[in-house]
Amino acid sequence: MFSRVLGIPVMLAAAVGVPYVVSNGVNLDSLMPSGSSAEAPTPKPSADDVVAQLHKAKTRPQLSPGTGATLYPNETHVEGMAAMSLSDVFNFGVTKEWIYRNWSRKSTALSELGLFGIRVPLVTGTQIHDLAGSLTYFFGNDGRVHRISFHGTTGDTTQLVTLVAQYYGLRPQYTAIAGEQVFQVRRNNQVFSELRTRPAPVLWSSSPHDSFSVELELQHPQVQTPLPPRRIPLPETPTPTQQQANLGEPQTATTQQTSTAKSEAQSKQAADGNSAENWEAFFPRSRVPKSQVNSLDRRGQMW
Repeated sequence: MFSRVLGIPVMLAAAVGVPYVVSNGVNLDSLMPSGSSAEAPTPKPSADDVVAQLHKAKTRPQLSPGTGATLYPNETHVEGMAAMSLSDVFNFGVTKEWIYRNWSRKSTALSELGLFGIRVPLVTGTQIHDLAGSLTYFFGNDGRVHRISFHGTTGDTTQLVTLVAQYYGLRPQYTAIAGEQVFQVRRNNQVFSELRTRPAPVLWSSSPHDSFSVELELQHPQVQTPLPPRRIPLPETPTPTQQQANLGEPQTATTQQTSTAKSEAQSKQAADGNSAENWEAFFPRSRVPKSQVNSLDRRGQMW
């Protein structure tokens, strides 16, 4: 028999808990499957069906909306609309409002005199011919697009080459770089529009969209300012040691020391000769008094 002090709390808990369990208890009948109400399990879609639905809907994963999204929400993506054709992207009829409406993040910079640039990330789609990279629209003082610049990658350059050739008149040009394709608009030996494509150094079957690098500088046909010349890095002049290595001649420690000593002696001799010539050019001996010339000749002596 338990004590009176312990029995009173137990009786109070039972008086409250038992009615609650009776009225709000778990319905076990609803958990048991019945023959009349049981439904057939829904089959899981295959991987091909999921990919087909994604391509059909042309949806993209949601990215970071950026700062202030709670106050100014938007439904545009960082990389642009869900599906954009090349003719829509490389179009000189676009406006600033169209760019601001279709991209949630824009970079503005005055890169050239008289032109206002708006740079946006671009992903036109998931097909092998789609583009991915950096797109820049340059607007003039009249509010129209004067130049379109794109730097990025693609898996197939056929559609891009066809577009710029048919609509903007770019023609193939000779190039000394193996594998590179160059298309230009030239007037009086000056380049006004240019497309350069070259295969990637390493091709991966798992990333076919990175097979070609693309550099496009497309100007409006009415623009009279040519593109600036391309800066091609000059090759470094090989040293005698490197030339000997390129020819495949065996090198020894004595050969390396001799070539190094010769190059240092030639450099020192050239420096001494240049210093003497410079000294005589600035101070010709015919214009200096004889006493000063004698002093200069004895400059190594101790006074």
